[in-house]
Amino acid sequence: MPTRHGWAMVVAAAAALVTGRVFGLMELFVVGVALVTAFALAVFVVNRPLPRVEVRRVARPTTVSVGEPARVDLQVANRSQARTPRLKLWEPVGDKGGAPMQLAPLGPGEAVSAAYRVPTTRRGVLRTGPLRAERTDPLGLCKRVVWLAGAGEVLVVPERVPLAFPGTGSSGRLGQHLRMKAFGQSGSEFHSQREYTPGDDLRRINWKTSARAGTLIVRETALEGVQRCVVVLDTFAQGYDDDGFERAVVAAASVVAAATAVGITTRLVAPGIDLRGPDVAPQSLRWLATVTPGGEVVDHTAAGRTNSDGLGLLVVVTSHATSAAAAAAIGSAGPDESLVVVSSMAAAAGGKGFHVDATSHQHLHRSWNQLVLGRSGAFS
Repeated sequence: MPTRHGWAMVVAAAAALVTGRVFGLMELFVVGVALVTAFALAVFVVNRPLPRVEVRRVARPTTVSVGEPARVDLQVANRSQARTPRLKLWEPVGDKGGAPMQLAPLGPGEAVSAAYRVPTTRRGVLRTGPLRAERTDPLGLCKRVVWLAGAGEVLVVPERVPLAFPGTGSSGRLGQHLRMKAFGQSGSEFHSQREYTPGDDLRRINWKTSARAGTLIVRETALEGVQRCVVVLDTFAQGYDDDGFERAVVAAASVVAAATAVGITTRLVAPGIDLRGPDVAPQSLRWLATVTPGGEVVDHTAAGRTNSDGLGLLVVVTSHATSAAAAAAIGSAGPDESLVVVSSMAAAAGGKGFHVDATSHQHLHRSWNQLVLGRSGAFS
């Protein structure tokens, strides 16, 4: 394909040939022939077969959190017996930019490496490539574009805010609430024995030990902690602005990470998605990396409840504590589930369940950890 200089030479050659022919100016005619010859040679040079070039692309890492550093390494090797020409390389990165590089001629068997940083300011799948090479002749009259390597991708997942996961030993209001619920559970792990006091469950009386002791003795079982956690992400677009939805995604990712880190059976539920199982943490991050607001109200009971006995934690991440998703969760929470409503657009207090302010990452960290650890607790 001719460059700007190439097109200018074509016009000049035509003008010289026509003028020289019409007016009998042999010198001008010769100039026109020379220009045509130079252009023909340029076309021949750029269309010669390119020596076999092998490109290896490695993203480090392939999955990265928002704001963390990432880069792509490129290695270009000449796998032919001929010397490669000088090439101008262009690697598209995302939708709005790319990485330009200049590849000097490589001898047979030679290889060079280059690297560029990947922007990680926004979550999503960031496409890299395909790698484009532009070959030109020495005079810059013609160019030809070839593709040296296909596309790759870097997954930019949401940021996770460090959160403490609640248990019956937590000192905050949520921990106290869980302990009260745990006392109502029968428990299965033996802890100790003590004398009977009015109000104890008669099913816990150890009759053999009571006969030997001459008084009623009851078995003490260890308090069972939270056995399951269901994280419900409200994606209903009407309640969010752009920043508010991003904060909701971060909150959902943070709760899932906190639950799976301590081995809790975890689910992530949103319209059209119900993730569970041993790989719920990486699957959730990949899905959260590309989720967008929609027009459907989430119902976490549509695909059934988590099959597990014991205490459960139901965390609803929504725009406002009065949203339809929050109201649905309040109405469907089971007797053994403790409800936590995380609001990303406006802080809320009061009403059923516990409330967490997620109007910023700092507020989410402080509000959640105060709820779990108490005002004197610290977690980082």
